[in-house]
Amino acid sequence: MYDPEQEKTFVLAAQAGDREAFGKLYDVLLAGLYGYVRARMASDVEAEDVVSEVVLTVVKKLRVFRWRHPGSFRAWVFQIARRELADFYRRNPPPAEAIDEHEFLPDPLPTPETSVLYGENRTEVLALVNRLSPRKQEVVMLRYFGGLQNHEIAAVLDLDEHTISAHLSRALSDLQAELTRV
Repeated sequence: MYDPEQEKTFVLAAQAGDREAFGKLYDVLLAGLYGYVRARMASDVEAEDVVSEVVLTVVKKLRVFRWRHPGSFRAWVFQIARRELADFYRRNPPPAEAIDEHEFLPDPLPTPETSVLYGENRTEVLALVNRLSPRKQEVVMLRYFGGLQNHEIAAVLDLDEHTISAHLSRALSDLQAELTRV
């Protein structure tokens, strides 16, 4: 379970070379990071490659990271993930017919909130999410597939937390409307 209050201790220790502290950061971030990346990828292998690149970048740049507040490290990692995803798709544009095809969505953070999104019809849910505007898609992916809180999403996207709340509320309303039509 991610504890933002312990984040600073682990980050500072990891920056000083404590591998165990980095391991703890890795352990608590991996499920949400993988869930977010996997929801954006066509295959497990591609998602694993991107997550590996994110982790390598985090390791390489950890010493320059500056802790600002609880959740700032997690937001920084997800900013790196967004850049790695953009780089991946710049290098490997998906074929037009594959953009909405996702065979599998992982179940990284099974909570009451996400249980609706991770039901039996994972492919259909992701297809509905992909119909949202790009900003709403990103907010939903970070929240429900990445497990980030609104203030962390705001830091990742460099937006106000109230803006994130509004996007999330509208996205969920849009998804609910789409689900009633299906």
